[in-house]
Amino acid sequence: MSKTNRTPSHFWGSVDEQGRLALPSDLVERYGFVPGTLVRIDEETNGLLFHRPPNGLARVYVEASGCCNLNCPICVRRQWTEPMGWMSSPIFERLLAGLSALASPPTVVFGGFGEPLYHPQIADMVSQVKRLGCRAELITNGTLLTPECSRDLIKAGLDLLWVSLDGASPESYQDVRQGAQFSQVIQNIQSFRAARRPGHRPTPEIGVAFVAMRRNIADLPALLRLSWQLG
Repeated sequence: MSKTNRTPSHFWGSVDEQGRLALPSDLVERYGFVPGTLVRIDEETNGLLFHRPPNGLARVYVEASGCCNLNCPICVRRQWTEPMGWMSSPIFERLLAGLSALASPPTVVFGGFGEPLYHPQIADMVSQVKRLGCRAELITNGTLLTPECSRDLIKAGLDLLWVSLDGASPESYQDVRQGAQFSQVIQNIQSFRAARRPGHRPTPEIGVAFVAMRRNIADLPALLRLSWQLG
């Protein structure tokens, strides 16, 4: 999976007479810098890099749906015998209660072996974790990313949308993503990009998830070029 970093933000700290750096209170809360916490600091060429304390929960992965509209030959779901379904409201409410009890809000990633956009309340689920102060990401095969769905996810406050693209041409893509149309997925990404809020760094960000295999690895250079074109 390719990696997209969070949009950089800028903050000001203050140094007291003893040379101690005081961080803004919202950063202290967000990253769990409680008194007595041991923090790793890396010295770089022109600055310092602070790491999140290892005793905090950084990411929570939520499988909102075990169902999927595709039947990809590489998917582990082909070997499952369990019934498919959606995450129920009571379970999601328990998840929200657990998230709200954490000292600092983690990143919540909606994904798993199912297609999260299959869940009829997925945009509302994103909105609810955002209200808790969490960063929200979602990974999708892109086939159900209709203009209406895109608007709902953007309105919900989604921070990063990952789209699974396992090929850079219709032939290589559909060899892996059986049941999907490459041109339609590309069009859905373009529509999502156009619907985002304008700005120097528009949100949600868009990332690409690529499962490297012998059957598609030759497409990687072309996929990087395509990703740049798609923004």
